[in-house]
Amino acid sequence: MNAVVERNPSVNTAAIARRSPSLPGLYLREAGAELTRMRRMPEFAIPTLALPVMFYSLFGIALARPGSGTAGYLLATYGVFAALGPSLFGFGAGIAQEREQGVLALKQISPLPSAAYLLAKLANAFVFTAIVLVALYALAGFAGGVALPRTAWLTLFVIHLACVVPFGLLGLGIGLTLRASGAMALTNLLFLLLAVFGGLWMPVSLFPPWIQQIAVFLPSSHLAALALEAAGRIPGGGALGHVLAVLGFTAAFGAYAARAWRGAAK
Repeated sequence: MNAVVERNPSVNTAAIARRSPSLPGLYLREAGAELTRMRRMPEFAIPTLALPVMFYSLFGIALARPGSGTAGYLLATYGVFAALGPSLFGFGAGIAQEREQGVLALKQISPLPSAAYLLAKLANAFVFTAIVLVALYALAGFAGGVALPRTAWLTLFVIHLACVVPFGLLGLGIGLTLRASGAMALTNLLFLLLAVFGGLWMPVSLFPPWIQQIAVFLPSSHLAALALEAAGRIPGGGALGHVLAVLGFTAAFGAYAARAWRGAAK
């Protein structure tokens, strides 16, 4: 075999190059492997997909008074909630568990670019969120009687998908700094805090004033406000402030995740 390689190295090099995937191909294969792995974990996939749809069906449609506009209002906030689960749990608890199993260390020493591992996680969160959003929009349109212009639907979809980024960066930082048990506990706590106090399950205006003040310091509250404004459920004019707040949270979570990644790579 060595003699063959020495006699005609160009042929073997070309053959290896043909068998080796390109850089985009590596990213796509890693993303596909991540999606396959999550499909084989129904204990994660089923609650992540079903919980927002079940809650919205109950509170947004079944228990809503006809003509109250509840279905349209909760569609905006439950879309943010749909991104919360895949992002926090997929990055936070998932990466912490992979760290303890040695998967992350293996990824870091392999020729695979580190960005491919992280982007695969991000793609997985986007796909799961998009599936839930399609189900929520279908329920809102056909069962909840929600009617929006096409541009409003598109804007709402973009805002809801964009929620994956700040929540994912927060989860990434948690997953890289805590052990699996601690990451799961903190992720569950943040999941409830961001959902309830951020006004994703019910309007913040129904809460006592002190809870309404807490909501200002939560990214979920600002993302929900952007979605509500896009859906025409609250007066416009405050989008810039909410966008700046979301960008600030995203930058802070990104810095936290970057520092945690450098620490995990040591």
